[in-house]
Amino acid sequence: MLASRRSQAVTLAVLAVLAVAAGTAAPLYASAADRAVVSAELRAATAAERSIAFTAEIAAAGGYTAQLDSLRGQVAERTDGSGLTEVVAVHADGRVPGIAPVDAPLSMRADVCEHLVFTAGTCPAAANEVAISEPTAQRLGVSTGGEFVYEAQRAPKPLTLRVVGVYDPAGPLSTGDPYWAGRADYTPRPQRVGNPMFVAAPTIAALDAATLVATVDMIAGDETFTAGNLDGLTEVVKPGLGLVGVRIDNGLPRLLQRIEDTREVLGLAAPLGAVQLLVVCWFVLLMAIGYTASERRSELALGLLRGVLPRHRGLLALGPTALVLLVAAPFGVLLGWLLVRLLTWATFARAQDVVLDRGALLAAGGTLLVVMISAAVAEWRVFSGSLMEGLRQVPTRRRRRVGLVELAVAVVALAAIGQSYATDSQEGGLPLLAPLLLAIVVGLLTARVVRSAATRFGASRLHRGKLAHGLAALQVARRPGADRLVALTVVAVALVGYTVSAWDVAANAARERAELALGAPRALTVYAQSRTALLTAVAKADPAGAWAMAVTRQDDPDMTLLGVDSTRLAAVALWPENATVSAADAANLLRAPAGDPVMVAGGGLEFDVNTTADFGGPMRLTAALVGPDGAPVTGAVQIADGAGRASYKLDLPACAVAPGCRLFWLSFPQSPEGFGLVRLRQLGPDRTLLEGRAIGAASRWRPELGAEREVTVLSSDDAVGLNYVPSDPRQISTDIRLYVSDAPVPLPVVVSGPPWLPHTGELSEIEPLQALPRPVDLRWLSPVLPGAGASGALFDLQLADRLSGSRDNAIQLQVWLNEKAPADAVDRLRAAGLVPVRDEAVAARVDRYREQGAGLALRLHLAAAVLSVLLVALAVLVLAATDRRNRSAELAALRLQGLPAGAAARAGRLGNLAMIGIAAPVGALTAVVAWAVSGPARQMLTASGGLAPPGPGLPVVAAAVVAATAVLLAAALTAGRSLARATTGRPGTQEGPR
Repeated sequence: MLASRRSQAVTLAVLAVLAVAAGTAAPLYASAADRAVVSAELRAATAAERSIAFTAEIAAAGGYTAQLDSLRGQVAERTDGSGLTEVVAVHADGRVPGIAPVDAPLSMRADVCEHLVFTAGTCPAAANEVAISEPTAQRLGVSTGGEFVYEAQRAPKPLTLRVVGVYDPAGPLSTGDPYWAGRADYTPRPQRVGNPMFVAAPTIAALDAATLVATVDMIAGDETFTAGNLDGLTEVVKPGLGLVGVRIDNGLPRLLQRIEDTREVLGLAAPLGAVQLLVVCWFVLLMAIGYTASERRSELALGLLRGVLPRHRGLLALGPTALVLLVAAPFGVLLGWLLVRLLTWATFARAQDVVLDRGALLAAGGTLLVVMISAAVAEWRVFSGSLMEGLRQVPTRRRRRVGLVELAVAVVALAAIGQSYATDSQEGGLPLLAPLLLAIVVGLLTARVVRSAATRFGASRLHRGKLAHGLAALQVARRPGADRLVALTVVAVALVGYTVSAWDVAANAARERAELALGAPRALTVYAQSRTALLTAVAKADPAGAWAMAVTRQDDPDMTLLGVDSTRLAAVALWPENATVSAADAANLLRAPAGDPVMVAGGGLEFDVNTTADFGGPMRLTAALVGPDGAPVTGAVQIADGAGRASYKLDLPACAVAPGCRLFWLSFPQSPEGFGLVRLRQLGPDRTLLEGRAIGAASRWRPELGAEREVTVLSSDDAVGLNYVPSDPRQISTDIRLYVSDAPVPLPVVVSGPPWLPHTGELSEIEPLQALPRPVDLRWLSPVLPGAGASGALFDLQLADRLSGSRDNAIQLQVWLNEKAPADAVDRLRAAGLVPVRDEAVAARVDRYREQGAGLALRLHLAAAVLSVLLVALAVLVLAATDRRNRSAELAALRLQGLPAGAAARAGRLGNLAMIGIAAPVGALTAVVAWAVSGPARQMLTASGGLAPPGPGLPVVAAAVVAATAVLLAAALTAGRSLARATTGRPGTQEGPR
């Protein structure tokens, strides 16, 4: 039987291979995509998100190792079995004294030299040996072999350290290196003078400090995030690892939650694509099996007449199909593996290993079993008819009745659509199958309507003498596989329209999300010595403010804080199109009237001081300024003890460079009782900066924000002073500051968040630039903001910097670039003094989002939709090839009765074309309806990070539907031409039914 019908056997084998391949590919792709998801999230994770950082203050009296080991034991007890890597460190805060003191921690960190790039010398190993960064070496004026004195806090005496190594802080160090656990204070950064000084354990012991800072960082490496370890890791690192006296910074739950959310979406969305392909494969395969069985029905009926035993008839009825399916199954497994290899190679940014595991083989076996059972049922229905029906060569008229399967599918589809309206949940269930079920129901209904309409249309055409059209319509009405082909066409076209709609919406949503996340077409992460240095360098590289803007970024769990150069906001930022306030107006809202800065544009500064009380000895007055390039400039004078008026000069050669230095604050080591600053003069060139009412105005000076209860500014008509009363006598400050008031308080901000935020008072204070909480003035509330998304705040960087108590930087610095940025923009910024470390464009961020669960699943859906169209096209050819013998014989017999050759040829061509031409538009309309009613499935496939995704682009979807229809029409035309050629020969050359 197989040998007599080679073409049908080959076709059946091909379809079986495709069905088993689809069943095999689903778990293989899901596994590869799962690994890709984890890899993508790890690449995007910060060092803090890949670690649990334990910090505790330990007593060093009698040795610190015992307490350090105790801390390690407690940490190990709570993270046992997690696969995390331990990194232990001990730190001592302190400074290097001098004219330009350097505040930097002394650190002993395990295996630190493996993460440093030494430009000179080597790693410290013995007592009093130290490795320092290049900026620190330049500030101290030392190199390898040089020495300096280090004063550790709570240490009885200074320690002399010898430099044995100088490292480059811009080498392999970055915020993404998990080794540093996101510790800003103890992570080297380019251009920062206060980088950690690394020593060996004997040096820490030699300090003899009363207390030290111990840190135990549990780092999650790439090998930690395996499929088998993720669940256990989630249980181990849940929040709530509390230890008495230990601060815990646990960033792992955030990363694990993102991975879990992405895997959950992938675990739901990826199988849906495979199910769609399997359903189409199943329908096509059953149609081919039914046609083949119909051809063999007369042979089995003759066998019954000639006395063939029942078991032999059963074997001949079911055996050929079962043999073909069994032989094709291994090739289907191989094809599924090859398809996944090809798809992963074209989809993932990094190569993924595809291994035929037990799950894939079980899926292939299950698919084969379902196909074989379905084939047996389909053939049993064909062979179970009467003997007379088996001997007929003309198909009998089929009864129009609703089958149980059709009714069940309709009920389930209605239930799925009902649940879609009732809930927006994406947690699985029938709503996710609504598009497929709806397409099947509409396809089945269309097939029934087409069959009934074709019967009436064909009869009317024949009565009117339209033979070609009438015969083509009757072919659609009478052929057993015609209605299935109509249903398959509706399903395939609907899936193409729906999937391409989801693809287009997801692409637009990913781009919108990327633009909001980055804030500008390009976001360049840089290192600078300070925030002011960042502003200065950007202004130097782009004087006109046409293409670059300085930005500081703080990504907190609850809110993203962005400091921006408001003068460039409108030119650079990607402002939301639906915002009620323009970028220029928002920039104006971020600025508020404030006092002018005190600029020192000379080589020195002179203080005229009037004292009315004794200080108990000379008192140091420290002046902190911000240099022309943003670098800190510090100087000090000694105010003599005793009453009277005197002048004190401070050399500041760095301030002689234009535009000069900005006076930041004055500092006193104790409460300056009886001190009054009468005049402030610039030297070289000489110029009075402040005196009289200008220096004594209450609005000219302010205490440190947060210290208002302890520090009181004393203003008079011609002088300014201050008084310090500590709130806790046990904690007396030795750094009492008098700030120049040159920024508004509260700080103006614009915020994105819920509409009720202005009325709740929840945003009365924020912590810009990682400083103490600052009072803010909420000027405008928006649903989203560039760079901050749906939860963030924008403030003017220059104003916030002036309100900060620090001149250095411990947060992320960025430069936003727009489309006008020149090709050498990065080189210009580097020449201006910045150190670029990461450059990300919107397109790269879009690719990153498309590597997440929904994006990877959509690729499988798109491949399934394309393959479904190709399968239906193959089904058209299968139907035509299987039916060609009987159909050509019928048309040849009709030619003997006078049917013209042209009419016979047209009848052969028009049948299949008519079925595709009717079913394809119905499929397109079904896609539109499915998009409207399938809320959960649509939201899952078009995940947009909480943003409302836009609608699909009509041109893109229409082009995809037209392309799918064209493929099916081409297949129908090819099949029709083949039948037409078989019927245009001389009449009587073929024998057919009479």
